[in-house]
Amino acid sequence: MISMKLRLTIILALAACFTSCSANQHDPVDLRQSAPESNLKAGPITIDPGNLQQLDELTGKLAENRAIFIGEVHDRLDHHQNQLLIIKSLYALNPDLAIGVEYFQQPFQSYLDDYIAGRIDEREMLRKTEYFKRWKLDYRLIQPIIAYAREKHIPLLALNVSDEIHNKVFKGGMKSLDSLELAQIPDDILPASAHYLQRLKSIYSSHPPSNNFDTFVEGVLLWDEYMADNAAHYLKAHPRSRMVVLAGMVHVMYGDGIPERVNRRLGSDQSTVLINGSDFGKYPGVADYQLLTENYMGLPTTGKLGASIIDGSGGVRISEFTADSAAQAAGLAVGDRIVVFDGVKVANISDLKSMMFDRRSGERVQVMVQRYPPADSPRELQFQVLLR
Repeated sequence: MISMKLRLTIILALAACFTSCSANQHDPVDLRQSAPESNLKAGPITIDPGNLQQLDELTGKLAENRAIFIGEVHDRLDHHQNQLLIIKSLYALNPDLAIGVEYFQQPFQSYLDDYIAGRIDEREMLRKTEYFKRWKLDYRLIQPIIAYAREKHIPLLALNVSDEIHNKVFKGGMKSLDSLELAQIPDDILPASAHYLQRLKSIYSSHPPSNNFDTFVEGVLLWDEYMADNAAHYLKAHPRSRMVVLAGMVHVMYGDGIPERVNRRLGSDQSTVLINGSDFGKYPGVADYQLLTENYMGLPTTGKLGASIIDGSGGVRISEFTADSAAQAAGLAVGDRIVVFDGVKVANISDLKSMMFDRRSGERVQVMVQRYPPADSPRELQFQVLLR
């Protein structure tokens, strides 16, 4: 049985992917027998990304592969910092590089293209990709990676399937998809290997994210196959390029999930796996390399309006205020509909989050609202809010 620290790592890696998890306590996820004996190799080689000599040596080895997978716990800032170090080092060696990410969904690829090309700015990209609706984790965790891709004009690929499709599969299985939805996904979704299925069963029994294990497995395999298909399609179309794939650990550990499915499509073993953390060295075969991480590093707090928001057909409305609310102190009222924030129209809460994610306490913002007094047409009011 693995340590509680490692258990927490695995569960955190799944947190952004699997919803409606039970709070019941079960045996922790056991990874020791997740790969058959014949597949086991020496434990991962541990690399300190802060050691320039080690980093250069690692980069040289990674550059021999078409696909480099770096597993992460999604909300660990240090994991993303390690990923960026590897990306920068690979780019310096050979700029013919692409970055594939789990964080964006493929139907929104054109907006990532527009952002990398400089046709739209960051906030517009976040609104149009619906990042805060579909991924939801603090964008600042991955912002340096996305900004570096834009700076260097590195193709940024949205690998993930849409929420609309994968939510249906997790609830009702592949059979729940109609013909139009089936046409959008790979037609060669292969079953999980015995050791991958064992690990998924352990994850499911610890914190079941759905009511049916079979549909849970189908949902995970759809994710894996869909992301692998998108990555392999790009690499086939760009035979001289390499790709760094950033995804949750569950999708890459032991080479299962995305890596084996990319290799199947490319025709040979052309990938290598790195994982972040210091708990995995005793698990043979878990990865090719292990990146040392610092202690958990949090992000600084952001400036707050101090208001709870309702996002619906009536727009973005204030439902209540927190104690010591900046918005209330500025004169906003419950029921106000926020229509413009710092000169940008607000249609939904994702728009508002795209404008708020990097604001700081003490910063002043302009907020226009529509107020609906009884039996009267709405009034448009402007307020200057000092964020807290």
